[in-house]
Amino acid sequence: MTDVSTEPRSNDYEVVVVGGGLGGLSAAAFLAKGGRSVLLVERLDAPGGYAHSFSRGPYLYDPAVHVIGQLDDGQMVDTWLNALGVRDRVEFISVEHFYSVRFPDFTLNVPFGVDEFVEAHAEHFPHEAAGIRSFMDICTQIRDERDVYVSTASSGGELDAERFSTLLRYRSATVGDVLDATISDPRVKGALSAIWWYQGLPPDRLSFLVFAGMLVALCEDRHGHCRGSFQRLVDAYVAAIVENGGEVVVKQKVARILIESGAAAGIELEDGSQIHAPIVVSNADATQTFHGLVGPEHVPDRYLRRLESMRPAVSAFIVYAATTLDIAQFDLAHEVMYYKSWDHRESFEHALAGEPWCLAISVPTLVDPSLAPEGEHLVTAAALTAYDVGRPWSELKDELTQGIMREVESLFPGVQAELTFSEGASPLALHHYSLNRDGAMYGWENSPDQSFARRLSNKSPVPGLYLAGAWAQPGSGTVAVMQSGFQTAQMILGHDSKDAFLHTLGYAAAT
Repeated sequence: MTDVSTEPRSNDYEVVVVGGGLGGLSAAAFLAKGGRSVLLVERLDAPGGYAHSFSRGPYLYDPAVHVIGQLDDGQMVDTWLNALGVRDRVEFISVEHFYSVRFPDFTLNVPFGVDEFVEAHAEHFPHEAAGIRSFMDICTQIRDERDVYVSTASSGGELDAERFSTLLRYRSATVGDVLDATISDPRVKGALSAIWWYQGLPPDRLSFLVFAGMLVALCEDRHGHCRGSFQRLVDAYVAAIVENGGEVVVKQKVARILIESGAAAGIELEDGSQIHAPIVVSNADATQTFHGLVGPEHVPDRYLRRLESMRPAVSAFIVYAATTLDIAQFDLAHEVMYYKSWDHRESFEHALAGEPWCLAISVPTLVDPSLAPEGEHLVTAAALTAYDVGRPWSELKDELTQGIMREVESLFPGVQAELTFSEGASPLALHHYSLNRDGAMYGWENSPDQSFARRLSNKSPVPGLYLAGAWAQPGSGTVAVMQSGFQTAQMILGHDSKDAFLHTLGYAAAT
């Protein structure tokens, strides 16, 4: 990547961003576009975090990002990339189905569109048609109010009882609570909540606000895979930083965030060199940020107690494979939610014990054949799991890789006989990529008590220190972490609304 270097050009900047995940990249890009002198520091050999692709021979894999929404004209991702002047650097390929779901005796290709989603489920479960519609109506209202809140309120803003009545009513509800109020059949509850995997908690523990906003947004939006891998999206953000006068430095580990007179004052690199800046944005794990980089002596006790009470999300074990089997013959979406039980809590408990009971199985070559040689398909199968399952990952790695591939075989019969490559990555690999506490996939656990407005604010209690990424608002997910970087930049630059911010950047078509 020619736009990055290994040494900063200066010792003084207006903003330093620690960590080059999508949240940090987004914050740095918008701050540079807004006229600030910005340095982004990444400890690995390239930025991107979970979106940084890697090669194995002729195969190109995305570690964790396989599809995103908000791509249509005027929607968030399209708007951000246009505002940064890099929209033409990224091509998104639309996918045909929302997702497929596989239970032991049931398979459904789920279509895009809220009405279509309702009709597809009601066709299989006509006795619950009214409840299915009622559930989706509540989800849609949550999404609508959440969009207004995010577009008009600063991070951590209060919820007005009149404007956000549905958000307030369900702010402490789990997905299971709302399903129990609208649906009787356990199988229907299981089918409607099948994409809970994307937020890492089963319905009885997952925040309904998080789930509802995600479900409706993904259902309504055009979904796309990034042609040539999601590294192209990372590269576009890097280009936006550099073309607007910022710098991206790799292979440099931040040892600490400098604090002077109680406020952020820059960073110190591992080699002892110091870089001064009155504003620091951390895209790192929140616990690492305050306990490791800042030091607890500089953080209010109340905030430290809050950090200690918060719970990180689960991790995952991922198998990257390639096969000559014609997977298109099975007529499934390129993303399949795979469960060994209709009871999502049961699947989750087995997952925490290191058993592959709930998987997200992606076949990106169904959308973008360029990722593998002609006639081959890539398969990425991710199983949620605990960081510590009671056995060393060095002992369990081969066993779980084989166990996951047996489940993939049940979905795509013949795939193992035609494997050309397979490799397992344990939660230790996720920790290496991100340094996230316990190899967390989603930052904090997406339970009602630490989601949405209850997640950490982008503005920390340490003056001059801000947060961007999954540990801060608005939360986890590819678009959400990019949004986190955007709203962090908006706060730093002092704009009351996203439209006002975009207008100052020269983006006249803001919506």
